[in-house]
Amino acid sequence: MILLTERLTLRPQQQADSTALFAILSDPRAMRFWSRPALTRLAVADEIVREQQAAMARGLCRYWTVLEGTDAIGSVDLSLIADGSAELGFLLRPDRWGLGLASEVAGAVAAHGLGPPGAGGMGLDRLAAATRAENRAAARVLVKAGFTLVETRADLTLPDGTRGACAFYLRRR
Repeated sequence: MILLTERLTLRPQQQADSTALFAILSDPRAMRFWSRPALTRLAVADEIVREQQAAMARGLCRYWTVLEGTDAIGSVDLSLIADGSAELGFLLRPDRWGLGLASEVAGAVAAHGLGPPGAGGMGLDRLAAATRAENRAAARVLVKAGFTLVETRADLTLPDGTRGACAFYLRRR
């Protein structure tokens, strides 16, 4: 399903989006708070998109490519984590940061996820999101998109093996 915001189009991800995704995933600024280092090979982005496409085909998640006009500037997803629940993830190209676009994207996908199926939504009961506690920009995006901070856990082992704090957010229908 294509989602429209005031300034953006969110269309289902396609394999051809791997080049635009690589431009983001290879930028150390974009990867600063992620659980993996910046990519150095396009083939890795191709494989990531293949894996995401396979997960979508199994009904485990939905990935959208964020378009500003015809320019692919990011990715957003909902990954199912339990009955009636999904986790929101988003990523924008650094040159598009600070313009309110991430909040616009997160809000639109959250509304779609929590919206009633009869109106084109997914009918989920709640959405979760997590970010490293020091990622203040992501925290602002989530709050603007209607999420509430529910817990901050200090001294966790993060996916990249380092120790740090994570902030957990929730938005209910």
